[in-house]
Amino acid sequence: MNIQTAESWTKKLNLGTGPVSPEVYTDQAQFELERDKIFRRYWLNLGRESDIPKAGDYIVHDIPFLKVSVLLTRGRDGSIRAFHNACPHRGNKICQKLADKTSFVKTGNKKFFVCEFHGWVFSDKGDVVDIPDEEQFFDIDRRTLGLLPIAIDFWEGFIFVNLDETPHLTLDEQLGGLKEELAGYPFSTYSPIFGYEGEVGCNWKLSVDSQVEGYHAVTLHRRTLGNSLGGQKNPMIHMLDFSAFGENHRLSMPAGANPTRGPIDELAAKYGPSIRSYNSGQIVDMPRGVNPTRDKEWAADIYFVFPNFWIALFDGQYQTHNFWPVSVSRMYQRINMYSTEPETAAQAFAVEYARVMSSNVWLEDFSTLEDCQAVAESGVIKQFYFQDQEVLCRRLHETVERIIRR
Repeated sequence: MNIQTAESWTKKLNLGTGPVSPEVYTDQAQFELERDKIFRRYWLNLGRESDIPKAGDYIVHDIPFLKVSVLLTRGRDGSIRAFHNACPHRGNKICQKLADKTSFVKTGNKKFFVCEFHGWVFSDKGDVVDIPDEEQFFDIDRRTLGLLPIAIDFWEGFIFVNLDETPHLTLDEQLGGLKEELAGYPFSTYSPIFGYEGEVGCNWKLSVDSQVEGYHAVTLHRRTLGNSLGGQKNPMIHMLDFSAFGENHRLSMPAGANPTRGPIDELAAKYGPSIRSYNSGQIVDMPRGVNPTRDKEWAADIYFVFPNFWIALFDGQYQTHNFWPVSVSRMYQRINMYSTEPETAAQAFAVEYARVMSSNVWLEDFSTLEDCQAVAESGVIKQFYFQDQEVLCRRLHETVERIIRR
């Protein structure tokens, strides 16, 4: 028996119910419209303020599909600024690639930034402070020759930049009410405890789709998560809630009441949370947007912050996921888990357990993506179908379509 439309989350979020073409993952023209109308115009997350904690710290984010390299710096005045990583003299990158050429992110610490081409020197505020043989130039004005700034703003310690010279909306407008939903969540008290980054041979939206629904967890994660989600009362892991906030959205995940655990699982759960064991009571004043239904059997909330940022909020830890397009059929992703730094050997064991468990779950997720992309590109499948628990996949595609066709 099919779900009644009037009862569906899809209807509540005012979305269609028809099939979707796999061309959303393969069409080059659509990919270029996404690049130009979304990624070049919307606020994009580039990590956290704590990534560059000390004066002189910098971090470089290369974004190849936008042909942009972003330099984030923390000045001696404590302010974080964003610049194009390009010398205004002849365009050489101020911060060159480091030894690890597989990473899109590089870090370091400098008092001044020196262009290795002709030796121009820039302060941590982006001002040019020295031009070798300056008298040989014609009619130059130092005041106009600093590093090119990029619009930057912050939310709960997260750094966002907008590559548009005159952004069409503020970060607050783009967040669409998330500030109020998550005010009070203790982001700043947690530190990164492990993470992952790498490229995957699939369209960026295909990866996002895999992370905004729980339908797949019943089958794909049966070996790792088992009945820690949903449990006997909710074996198909139907979400507790779906909500929209502007172009962003949230799903609230149910926990299993009495999950099956082996001895190692029980020992790890005793000393720290993981993606498989959910602590409760660590956050005394729960923000209204965390466990919004106040369900006793709650696991986590996943927030998708349009266009390519994702946060999973637990009681005692949170995870971030950045989905960066590389080409129409390739993407780069960066994942970080944040929690309390371990203080004892037992807590360190729990963190290591959590790292391995998360790694195994991520590998299960990634195992499907390249196959799905290959089939989409083959043209064999002409359309695919989203059920009601995949409502946020549908919402992403309808949102992207609406923006690129304006």
